Amino acid sequence: MYANSEIGTIEPIKKISEIVHEKGLYFHVDATAAAGRTPIDVQNDGIDLLTLSSNDMCGPQGIGALYIKPVLKLQPILPGGGQERGLRSGTENVFAIAGMGEAARIAKDEMNQESKRLKEIRDKLIEEILKIEKSYLTGHPSQRLPHHASFRFSGIEGESILLNMDMMYHIQVSTGSACTSRTLEPSHVLLAIGLKHEEAHGSLVLTLGRSNKVEQVPAIVRGVKETVERLRGLSPL
Repeated sequence: MYANSEIGTIEPIKKISEIVHEKGLYFHVDATAAAGRTPIDVQNDGIDLLTLSSNDMCGPQGIGALYIKPVLKLQPILPGGGQERGLRSGTENVFAIAGMGEAARIAKDEMNQESKRLKEIRDKLIEEILKIEKSYLTGHPSQRLPHHASFRFSGIEGESILLNMDMMYHIQVSTGSACTSRTLEPSHVLLAIGLKHEEAHGSLVLTLGRSNKVEQVPAIVRGVKETVERLRGLSPL
């Protein structure tokens, strides 16, 4: 992943690419979380294939893109009419494709300004939430997505944080990975970076968008603080 969607860390893609290519292999990168948030240069970073998602760039849902380095040849798994340059047959969703293209153009034009704005909100959230007792930032402290803040809290469950924040404060947050939201197992990402099972369960992810403003930070922080205190009061731990 170019940037991890759960803990926000931007990975050292160019260094990873060098290792992969030294082994004579091809390098595929999932840039779903990073596209439109941080500059991506497939040539400079040595990327052979790159996956993009439209809705993560505020474009239409149900459409994505795959960059393929010109020298590579892929074998299609859906033969037929020869659409998508013969790689994926079937009628193209022209409206969604055009919408994704426009979303990408807007994201590129506004990236520097919008990322700077979101980073200021993100940093304020991190500063205030880390004042809560036994709260910890997950992911890299600085090499992270500008709109992403992720935490863990000792003694409580992430699923309870999510439900409480929604019902009590009408603030939507997530816990663990959105791609595995149907399971209550601890996050494999948090386990992989060395956390224990009980630590990985108490995770909270906040992502920001165009509608968020710095004036919302106090309300979000108050909701998180009161939620953590309430759940700890109920927890047998």
